Amino acid sequence: MPLVKVNLLEGRSAAEKEAIGAAVQAALVENLGVPDEDLYQIFNELSSDNFRHTDGYLGLTYTRQLLIIEITFLVGRGDDVKKALLADINRNLVTAGVVSPDDVFVTITEIGLANISFGRGLAQRARATPEGTDS
Repeated sequence: MPLVKVNLLEGRSAAEKEAIGAAVQAALVENLGVPDEDLYQIFNELSSDNFRHTDGYLGLTYTRQLLIIEITFLVGRGDDVKKALLADINRNLVTAGVVSPDDVFVTITEIGLANISFGRGLAQRARATPEGTDS
């Protein structure tokens, strides 16, 4: 159920956004084992007034091509998996030619199994517990 939000400066072409989405999805499929059809992406295109960032931090240099990517997925994956995911997202985006290695800023948020509904008001990933218990 990874939910991907890509925040970027307005002006990218549809082909660039498609390449960005495909690069991130490929890394999610490879590292998290999600099916390819498990695809939820939101692109937030922002004006320069609303997309502000430092020119550099921690030895990195940021340009107008900076992508700030927020990924939310279910809790339970180890740090090694998350580190591999981060590395593959970066590598895929650079290989796609849409960004330099420094211009990929990613945050990961993990949520509990009962904290998501895919529809119908149901927490499809939460296991059923007997009424009155707090499992």
